[in-house]
Amino acid sequence: MKQLIEIANQLHALEKKIEKDTNFANYNRHLQRIRQAVEEMGITFHNPEGEKYADTRTDIEANITGEPSENMVITQAIKPIVMQNGQIIQSGIVIVESSFTTKA
Repeated sequence: MKQLIEIANQLHALEKKIEKDTNFANYNRHLQRIRQAVEEMGITFHNPEGEKYADTRTDIEANITGEPSENMVITQAIKPIVMQNGQIIQSGIVIVESSFTTKA
């Protein structure tokens, strides 16, 4: 099981890198095939970036940057939420910021 979680974490990291670098876009099809094979083994993973944050969420461990507010958003996922047959086997590790924060 530990190995499948590590594969999910590495796929997540590769997908994030490919997302930022168009030179690697051609590899996306191969990553999707690997993702499908992992999902056929009952393991799914989810990148929560861009989702609204609430301190009641139990599927993530959050590091909050800046001042907490009512409009917090997950801006970066260090590790994805990994599930097996609908049960969380790894909480996502994320960075959360106010949705009003602008980056310079």
